[in-house]
Amino acid sequence: MSENNSNGEKRVVSFFIWDPELERKIDCEVKMIDGISKLLNVATTVEQTIECNKALVLSQQRMLAFMAEIKRKQQNLLKRDNLNLEPTKATVILSDIRLPLTWTNMKKAKSDQKKFAVFCLARIGCEIIDTQMKFIDKQSTDVLFTDNLTFGNVPHDFQLHLEIYALNKSLAVSTAAKDFADRYSYFSTHGSPKIRRKVPENETTDKKTSTQQQSKFVLIARAIYTKESVHKIAKVRSLTMERLQENPLNQLPIEHSFISRFVIQPLCYTRSATFTGIVENNNISYSCALTGGFLNGEEIMRHNSSDQRTFSIPITQDTIILSRNDHLSFSIYNRGFDQEEFFVQDLFILNIWLRALQQHIVDIRAWEQTT
Repeated sequence: MSENNSNGEKRVVSFFIWDPELERKIDCEVKMIDGISKLLNVATTVEQTIECNKALVLSQQRMLAFMAEIKRKQQNLLKRDNLNLEPTKATVILSDIRLPLTWTNMKKAKSDQKKFAVFCLARIGCEIIDTQMKFIDKQSTDVLFTDNLTFGNVPHDFQLHLEIYALNKSLAVSTAAKDFADRYSYFSTHGSPKIRRKVPENETTDKKTSTQQQSKFVLIARAIYTKESVHKIAKVRSLTMERLQENPLNQLPIEHSFISRFVIQPLCYTRSATFTGIVENNNISYSCALTGGFLNGEEIMRHNSSDQRTFSIPITQDTIILSRNDHLSFSIYNRGFDQEEFFVQDLFILNIWLRALQQHIVDIRAWEQTT
């Protein structure tokens, strides 16, 4: 044990999370990056080079996401355990991404300099999903991604980060994109290639070595989605553009807005039932199912009869649940509706019903605006 601190200095306690699964994933991505870098050195076609550069982006982003997750877990150690009910998870779908193009800023560029490879990357927490690669040229008016980017088991306080990456095909096979632009592109007006050839060879070699594991794909723009962003049909959304690229040929000519469809499917609405059980109301037994913001009940028939009683009681974020242990009953109260009282067999079942109803109210409160 350490000695008592007589000077009154604050003691700092350090926490470290060791997550073998995340460590294994990070190690795997490090090996992937090394392997992709070696493939880039032997790639012989533009297509191979572009695919390798895309794979490099994905591996690097996955590794960063895993490292961020470890940091998040460390921070959570300092928080008190939350014993409150947590809202159910959801499935999140991003689709129909359309990026309008405008070529006005590249009028002076040559035709072969107006060809891009473009893809999108979507991330929630540690999970990263990418779209298919799209190739565009000066005849293209937009970039349309038909992929359905689907995330499962998503918490209610999620953020989906969408990133748009592009690579000018004329820069794909160059040893250094900036050198290529300086020597061959339309905008090179400062200096002379002869001057640049005077740079010491060891300096050039060091530069290539330091950048050989960096993808030539450039992050062009990004957008963030939350549960407030949901819209069942495609709608126009804003893009946050990254700073202008040092090499204008790297600047994908997209607008500051784009179109996408963003849908959320909470499990409390999509499951056939989040809880089922038998209750009694007015001396009639009902088989009940709690789902999608309603408690639905059907009379349990004791004899053949076509007149089966049913009920459907809304469960909203304002619903009040009351219980009476002495009567083994619970009541559901909604403003503007009669209070309904239901009886169960024993205290254990009563507590299960109360827990299920409270959980459903928490779920509805978290996800109601997404339906």
